[in-house]
Amino acid sequence: MPVTLFIKKFLFLIPLIALVLCEKTRFDNYVLYKVLVENDQHYRILVDLKNNNFKYDIWNDHISLGRYVDIMSSPEDKAELEKLFQKYELKYEIANENIQEVIDKENAIIKTYTRSNIRSMEWNAYYTLDHIYGWLDDVAAAYPNVASIVIAGKSYEGRDIKGLKISHGPGRRVIFIESGIHAREWISMTSACYVINELLISNNTQAHAAAQDYDWYIFPVTNPDGYVYSHEQNRLWRKSRRPIGNNFGVDLNRNWNSNWLVVGASTNPQSLTYAGPGPFSEPETRALSNFIRSIGDKIDLYLSVHSFGQYLLVPFGNSTGAYANYYDAVNIGRRAMGALAVRYGTLYQTGNIAEVLYLATGGSDEWVKEHVRVPLVYCVELRDRGLNGFLLPEDEILPNNQEYMDGVLELIYQAERFGYMNSGSRIHISMFILLITFFISFL
Repeated sequence: MPVTLFIKKFLFLIPLIALVLCEKTRFDNYVLYKVLVENDQHYRILVDLKNNNFKYDIWNDHISLGRYVDIMSSPEDKAELEKLFQKYELKYEIANENIQEVIDKENAIIKTYTRSNIRSMEWNAYYTLDHIYGWLDDVAAAYPNVASIVIAGKSYEGRDIKGLKISHGPGRRVIFIESGIHAREWISMTSACYVINELLISNNTQAHAAAQDYDWYIFPVTNPDGYVYSHEQNRLWRKSRRPIGNNFGVDLNRNWNSNWLVVGASTNPQSLTYAGPGPFSEPETRALSNFIRSIGDKIDLYLSVHSFGQYLLVPFGNSTGAYANYYDAVNIGRRAMGALAVRYGTLYQTGNIAEVLYLATGGSDEWVKEHVRVPLVYCVELRDRGLNGFLLPEDEILPNNQEYMDGVLELIYQAERFGYMNSGSRIHISMFILLITFFISFL
């Protein structure tokens, strides 16, 4: 073997060797603070902390006035952080004194999927990438006439970016769902799988009608390398896993070529919001964007699913301006979130990214809206509002998924009422009305 080729192969193996040698990251006695942003000074201090001090993990993508910010600190750094709070009169409370205890409890609800038994998938649990992908393969095998595996491309470490297409025949418009672009947002992955379950496997007649009316493309894990790493090494890992100097990973939801690096992203590879060396620099975003563009003229509704915060957001994140069909999108979204709230009373806020939260650009939803010109594009931030954050407990997983599905079906219904998504014909009754009728029947 030529020396240069050997060196290249060895360099490629260095990150893998390091992974084998390193121990799994633990968060013993790591503290989670909830800090109130009361004024402009507080806002500037916390944004500076997020962008320039990487000792702390600020869980919120979005910092804005009048809201709480969730900040995790190691036990070694907590005294310094509390001094900062006191110096600038930042009101705070301790939400959790030992993050590792929560992670240990969560480990107990990571289940094993039984191959060739699609109904063995449980909806109050989390699953590894292998089990999710195995389930997708089995669903496609169980419903060969309507379901098929689609591969958007490969991740940096060579994993498939795997999704499922559901189609009852040609000529239908498309609903596209991508989730799991941030590795630690585990609830987004299971919510995508739950939508598949409702469309094909469950007894949900409204969902079955939606499956027949539209072609669905659902990608539960669009950052497979990061998701595997969040299971095997660091539960709170967010980014991809490509080596960047002495650091790893890019925030894949800041890497899309729509107002790239304009605001709300970082040029520092240490940052959780590092946007990469250039737009579409990462194999994951290049692959997914190419796949989306290949069917873009057929897509009527696009959902980018994240956690947490309970928001339904429309593009764009660089301005509070009412761009494109803003008023229709917001009205449709608010009605859908009204239906979502009926089941458990969970409240979502709807609006554009900049007006509801803060300025941020480079996300998949913005690129899809700007460049593919999909009529209805939303970014969904699932449960909760910060009590558990990324570590959503067992008793909230199924309720989250159920209400999210209610919201998706109502989005379709309301979109049809507003003159969008013209291939629909069977979702005649609002989910909101159905759920109200359901509750009245028990009075």
